[in-house]
Amino acid sequence: MPYEYTYQNDYELIQSFNAADADGSGSIEAKELQRALAASGLVFSLQTVALLMRMHTVPGGDETRLSFEQYKTVHQFLVNAQNSFSHFDKSRTGKLSRDEIFEALAYQGYGDVDATAIKHACRAFDPDRSNDLSVDQYIGLSLFLTAARRVFQSFDAKKSGSVTMDFNQFVYATSKTR
Repeated sequence: MPYEYTYQNDYELIQSFNAADADGSGSIEAKELQRALAASGLVFSLQTVALLMRMHTVPGGDETRLSFEQYKTVHQFLVNAQNSFSHFDKSRTGKLSRDEIFEALAYQGYGDVDATAIKHACRAFDPDRSNDLSVDQYIGLSLFLTAARRVFQSFDAKKSGSVTMDFNQFVYATSKTR
């Protein structure tokens, strides 16, 4: 059964936020978010949770903690991802097959990415090589591709679709996708 991450109103979301804020600081750090998501059925590595947080914080702001407003944007991202996953899970197995993954990613705006590149990216999120992804694996893949596109665009100042970088820039760029 696909993961359900939904709240009916802000009150329920505030309750969820306060429950996740174990230290009572008024903001959520990565380990707190990781525990809250795992309790709801989404199991992510701390590295993936940190990327999720970075993608939903203000550039130049504190990427290590989420305010309630930022938590709401993470929540909306997860709801959208779950809805997309459910829509493309035509077999209703709780996993996306390779073809369903390609359809879902094309819908997300990655239809222009070479099939071979997508295939290799999928492998990184499919540790048992089953050629299908669960919702948490699919979300991890989506986060990676979104981060990769953002980093690539930051290096592609001319919007040519091509970049040249030295090894230091490459290390910097890849570190921003994890």
